[in-house]
Amino acid sequence: VTGVQRWALPSGPGARGGGHVSGRALVIAWKELLQLRRDRLTLAMMIVLPVAQLLLFGYAINTDVRHIPTVVFDQDRSAASRDLARSMQATGFYDLVGEVESYEEIDRAMRSGRARVGLVVPPRFASDVTRGTPASVQLVVDGSDPQIVASGLNTASSLVLARSSRVLVTRLGRAGAPLSGEPMRLEPLTLYNPDLRTAVFVVPGLVGVILTMTMVMLTAMALARERERGTLEQLIVSPVKKLELVIGKIVPYIGIGYVQMSLILGAGHVVFDVPIVGSLPLLYALASLFIAANLALGLFFSTLAKTQQQAMQMSFFFLLPNILLSGFMFPFEAMPRPAQWIAQGLPLTHFLRIVRGIVLKGSTFPDLVGELIWLACILVALIALASARFSKKLV
Repeated sequence: VTGVQRWALPSGPGARGGGHVSGRALVIAWKELLQLRRDRLTLAMMIVLPVAQLLLFGYAINTDVRHIPTVVFDQDRSAASRDLARSMQATGFYDLVGEVESYEEIDRAMRSGRARVGLVVPPRFASDVTRGTPASVQLVVDGSDPQIVASGLNTASSLVLARSSRVLVTRLGRAGAPLSGEPMRLEPLTLYNPDLRTAVFVVPGLVGVILTMTMVMLTAMALARERERGTLEQLIVSPVKKLELVIGKIVPYIGIGYVQMSLILGAGHVVFDVPIVGSLPLLYALASLFIAANLALGLFFSTLAKTQQQAMQMSFFFLLPNILLSGFMFPFEAMPRPAQWIAQGLPLTHFLRIVRGIVLKGSTFPDLVGELIWLACILVALIALASARFSKKLV
């Protein structure tokens, strides 16, 4: 550093002249590079993280929705109805996850997230096709995600049209005369968002995205701010235990998170006419785990960072994977399995299912137990990591 200061302050004749301006600027630039080289954390974030994110997102992001979980309500129980269901699964766009016995069970499967599509085969489906009577099958689609609706309906419509054409060609060959009407047709039914309005899908998701951005950033700078102000040593010598310090840093911001959540939901309902179907008390109760998990993650970032600037950079780098992998912008089902496993570790992935389930579908507590368990495990792991990192700093 002394050498750099001696470089940066040339003396002698012409030291104040314009000829030395470019030289002094180069010295300052060299000093910045030396400081950046010593700041290995920032250097790693600038070089390693963009490359890692490029590889991850380039592999994971896919707008072609495949493997949509599907339940079958087969009222015909014939070889033709079973063949239709198997043909849908053979396309690769649908995964048959079980059979149901009523429309209520289809709705329950969609509210819990177990299924996104329901195939309904009416009674006498096989006999109608055999006799030449137009037969209809129904596709019930979860409208809370417009991309699921588009992919699900388009593929099923093409499949039914192809089967209908084969039946028609077969009959023409046998009877030698054209038939009236299509042998088979698809009747779509869109639940939860029949008008397919984008605001209905986006606004509940924005609750989770905005909370993630603000909550992580608030606590990410907490310990870094204490360190820069010189008050961290007072916390170290105080009788406060490390776990108590972590929890104490989290609790005050939970109320701020609830205020933000209320503002977003209220504005979305009034301005964009987003319906709120389910229980708000249940949503607020489950949101506490999500808010606390993001605050704990920000606190963990704070234990890694040396300055508030580094803490803020970590927060921004974390925000992009949340938006792209959680299902906020791209369907979760469209991602490859390894990317889905990574996304399961993000709190936003599970909160999006909770907030969209409650607000749009009217999901109840039993429907969301799985997401609640995921959030609780993530919260405990993050608090443990933040406590362990702070313990190392004490050492």
